[in-house]
Amino acid sequence: MRKSSTAYLFECYIWLVNTIAHGPISREAIDDKWARSSVNVFNMDSIPETTFHRWRNIVELLFDVTIKCNSDRMYYIEDMNGMDCVDWRSRMFNLFAVNTILKDCKNLRDQILFEPVPSGERFLTTTIEAMRDKCVLKVTYQGFSKEKATTFLVEPYCLKMYKLRWYLLGFSHGLDKIRIYSLDRIQSMEQTAQKYKLPKGFDAEAYFKHTFGVSGMELPPQTIEIRVQAFEANYFRTLPLHDSQTEVERNEDYSVFKYTIVPTFEFIQELRRQGAKLEVLSPQWLRDDFGKEAAALLNIYK
Repeated sequence: MRKSSTAYLFECYIWLVNTIAHGPISREAIDDKWARSSVNVFNMDSIPETTFHRWRNIVELLFDVTIKCNSDRMYYIEDMNGMDCVDWRSRMFNLFAVNTILKDCKNLRDQILFEPVPSGERFLTTTIEAMRDKCVLKVTYQGFSKEKATTFLVEPYCLKMYKLRWYLLGFSHGLDKIRIYSLDRIQSMEQTAQKYKLPKGFDAEAYFKHTFGVSGMELPPQTIEIRVQAFEANYFRTLPLHDSQTEVERNEDYSVFKYTIVPTFEFIQELRRQGAKLEVLSPQWLRDDFGKEAAALLNIYK
């Protein structure tokens, strides 16, 4: 029966946390929303009290939140800032919450547009299961610069999304070192019976701490400063390019942002996207590179 299926119950949990996240909300209001929700496939007038508290307990475990009830019998999430963190819980919550809302607003489906995601997602399940079971993967892969695909073994350490593409970081048996692979360039993948051990102390977040994108993890970070026009600075404040971003100067004309980061190709390309609205202040070598590029562009558009 669908009511007891894992998928359906998970949909109920998502619906509950999404409803309370917009609180404080009374128990009666929760029941009213439930009666009108498409998730309520059996058209129940309310959520039974024991069911409500069971769902509440499971939601707290799933999303690492605390659902409180104040003196006015209003339910709310104690720390909503935790739901804003960029981690797997908040991403999963947002993904399923949007899906639940769309079910209730079917007439809006043509008005909500998503960016297309490359086909690499079909290997996500196999990769995640291999990481869980600590099993080596057999992968057939063809990079953009290669004439033909090669097959090799890789120990999957972590997954990272960048620019709507999924990347697998792992230890390549053939190359005898850690490499990163784009899932959309994988032609085939299968889990082997061979086991591996994650390196002692490996921390995926720390591994990528000083990088932007999916390269340069083995290089030392540098201090980079840029000057951005006042209006564009708003975009940098609301969506920082990197965790190390700090605004060291601000006035009515511009802002200066500082980063401690590896100057990877991806990061430099991101700076170039701003064109004349951004000026590199330091290091000098990077400023010189941008100056040469600006001179070359000027020569083209004379």
